[in-house]
Amino acid sequence: MSSKEFGGYKRIVQYFWDPEPKNDDPSNSPIWCLGQRYDPQSRQEIDKSTTNQGREESEPLATTEQTIPRLDKPESTWVNGETQGPGSQTVPPSEHGAWPSDFLDDFESRIWMTYRFGFPSIRRSEDHKATASMTFAVRLRSQLVDQGGALSRDYQEMNLKVYINGDGADVYEDSLLSMATADGGHFTPILILVGIRLGIDCVTPAYWEPLKAALQLPQSVGIAGGRPSSSHYFVGHQADNFFFLDPHQPRQALARRNDVTEYSKADIDSCHNRRLRRLPLQEMDPSMLIGFLIRDKGDWDDWRRRVTEVQGKPVVHVADTEPAAIGQNVERAGAVDEVETLDDDEGDGEMIERPI
Repeated sequence: MSSKEFGGYKRIVQYFWDPEPKNDDPSNSPIWCLGQRYDPQSRQEIDKSTTNQGREESEPLATTEQTIPRLDKPESTWVNGETQGPGSQTVPPSEHGAWPSDFLDDFESRIWMTYRFGFPSIRRSEDHKATASMTFAVRLRSQLVDQGGALSRDYQEMNLKVYINGDGADVYEDSLLSMATADGGHFTPILILVGIRLGIDCVTPAYWEPLKAALQLPQSVGIAGGRPSSSHYFVGHQADNFFFLDPHQPRQALARRNDVTEYSKADIDSCHNRRLRRLPLQEMDPSMLIGFLIRDKGDWDDWRRRVTEVQGKPVVHVADTEPAAIGQNVERAGAVDEVETLDDDEGDGEMIERPI
């Protein structure tokens, strides 16, 4: 059986048997979630919480129990492999893998972007050609932007600009600052999106440390990537394991409301998830989109310094100026001299570009 076939069978097994990961890293490595560091509980604390889980005492131990919010529903339900129940319940840490509660709170606060169902039907076009060529994905996107271009309007209200460069991992300071300060010199927050491929079949080990460092930066907004044929949103890591939110658990579509206070607690809770999932770095697909949010000039200076100080092969290259002749087969000065080959011990042996 080839490694590709084995990986396919493994994913099928994981689909039906997907236990929640435990905080059992032997190195007791720190936990990171979009720039925030959390120290894992010591092995002694984990063992103690597990030992005391079944105790019947009049006063619960502060070190073994914590309050974890649950969905406010009339009765406990089992939805897509996850327990959801009423109110706030006291749950021992061992039930959630003995992870630090502050880390779980941070993870749960992140927006869980999932597939949705139950959208209003879209009227078929009277043009039979348009109807015949419309794919399911097109129809789904049409549903998302229905009702007056809601997504576009929300995007404009955010007053956020997006910087993405067709050259991949290169970010040019002059172009970015020009975009950020185009409105009267005031720095408008800007989202940097870096689309890269860090290997052939898997992420080359030379990029492991810089990739982990990307999630440790205070400007990080996560990584859109996943494993082959399965997309995920990575928001943190512990050692070589990456934590992610999985969009493949459909939720009921939410009606658009002009007043956000009209959304119920159940509506809001459907956009969040406390259930951890993690993926070993060696199983990640090498193609990904990394995002960073730069809020002001000081934030930019801090981000640029940090990305150039990482260990290993940087996944982002920052240059002062953008080449003048874009699209005219003119490459950045010195680019050829900066190309090197990784040997077999370091990864896939592909050609990479050494940053300036």
